[in-house]
Amino acid sequence: MMKPLISNQYGAMVMALLPFIYGMLLSQPIWPHLFLLLAWFSLYLMTYPFLSLFKSKGKSLEQYQKWTAIYAIATALLAIPAILYNWKVLFFVLAMLPLVQVSIYYTKRKDERNLINDLVGITIFALAGMGAYYFPDRQFDHKIWWVALHPSLFFIGTTLYIKSVMRERKNPRYFKSAVIFHLICIASYLIAKQYGLALAFLIGLARTAYLPTRKLSIQQTGLIEFAISAIFFILLLTSTL
Repeated sequence: MMKPLISNQYGAMVMALLPFIYGMLLSQPIWPHLFLLLAWFSLYLMTYPFLSLFKSKGKSLEQYQKWTAIYAIATALLAIPAILYNWKVLFFVLAMLPLVQVSIYYTKRKDERNLINDLVGITIFALAGMGAYYFPDRQFDHKIWWVALHPSLFFIGTTLYIKSVMRERKNPRYFKSAVIFHLICIASYLIAKQYGLALAFLIGLARTAYLPTRKLSIQQTGLIEFAISAIFFILLLTSTL
């Protein structure tokens, strides 16, 4: 049996799905949402072999070409019911294309972990969430910006923290940036009287300040981030639905 080619960056998978599911739940979930979700997930899976095309040679290149084609076909087929329901959701995909070009640029430079590239990825995921919100009723109101804003702020804070304990652990600027960013978000949400979201970022701040003092493995760090993401998602839903 052919084993699917999937990136081991499971944190990115959470980042890809959370805004979409939030946008779907914040709108009026309908059955075509299922096909839109599956198409988006397949498209996300395609990004790993697709971007790898720009830095690979030989047999590995052939493998990436094959899986890019497989995921592309799966995405197209799964998207058909969703497009028939509301073809205008494709505009959100079109808005992603310039951002994909930025990711290709950093991939060619073998600098995929660059902070700018991380922010580009977060923006792409925000667009997917906005598309999920817009999809059922073609609404483009203030709530669509909630879908873009709240998860993006959370993931920016998470990205700064992860860099401060992983690749940039010897660079104190990332730790300071992560702490300051969380403090700004907490203050902003308190001013906006979004106490649940302020609590979510307070938990993130506690993790950012305390966990670097502990010697955690990559697996332990990942599990903790998954738990914190789940708490954030629950608080996000209870605060805004």
